[in-house]
Amino acid sequence: MKIVGSAIAALADFVLDAVFPANIYCIGCGAVIDKSHPYSLCGRCLSHFHFASDRTCLKCGKLLEEGYQHSICRDCRTFEREFERGYTCMLYGLYEKEMIRAFKYKDRCYYAYYLGELMYDRIAPIFEEEIRADIVVPVPLHRKKLAKRGYNQAELLAQEVAARLFLPEKKALIRTVNTKPMSRLSGIERRENLQGAFAVPPQYISEIKQKCILLIDDIFTSGSTADACARTLKSAGASAVVLLSLAAGGNSGARDGDEL
Repeated sequence: MKIVGSAIAALADFVLDAVFPANIYCIGCGAVIDKSHPYSLCGRCLSHFHFASDRTCLKCGKLLEEGYQHSICRDCRTFEREFERGYTCMLYGLYEKEMIRAFKYKDRCYYAYYLGELMYDRIAPIFEEEIRADIVVPVPLHRKKLAKRGYNQAELLAQEVAARLFLPEKKALIRTVNTKPMSRLSGIERRENLQGAFAVPPQYISEIKQKCILLIDDIFTSGSTADACARTLKSAGASAVVLLSLAAGGNSGARDGDEL
């Protein structure tokens, strides 16, 4: 049985390499690379990307700008957060944006494997020390947007993170309102735009009750989406919500308008 299992695993790896040749090309810039490169990113992209360091907001996890004197970012000092703690992997900057937008809008679904690995590596060292999540939940897309795009990038990332953490991934949130684009809205307007936009399906209420939720999203900007999701989950009985995002926009809360 072990031989058969090994053969199946080898075959699966072969098929994955043949269909998704991300081990040949950098997912950031398309340069030719080999399997030794972490996260399928070339050395140039790794040097250009701004990864999360010790200088992050102690509430949302956003990278803090150099010289900023506080441990909490401007947005978190302005708005009361609905989630307990947030973590991110990188800045949503010029170089990072190109990769994430390709993953999000250009059918590069296979990026999720490598970006999910990056997110896992970010959260794993503090998992069960700073946080003890029970369930992984992705930020949902409205059904109309999902039908148009074909996939929910946050859900793909959530599946990868959950598998590595050996936690269940549940679609315990749905988006009930197809809200207008938020790119030109202020922080207050974004929050008003998301009022009542999310709900917990009845079949998941018992599963999230008194559970700590690890909420997964690709981009964190103003935090209005994460706050609305966390508020909905906690209103339905979740004991706490911890946010993990792939990238955070702006050192102090710049609004890039790419949430969802």
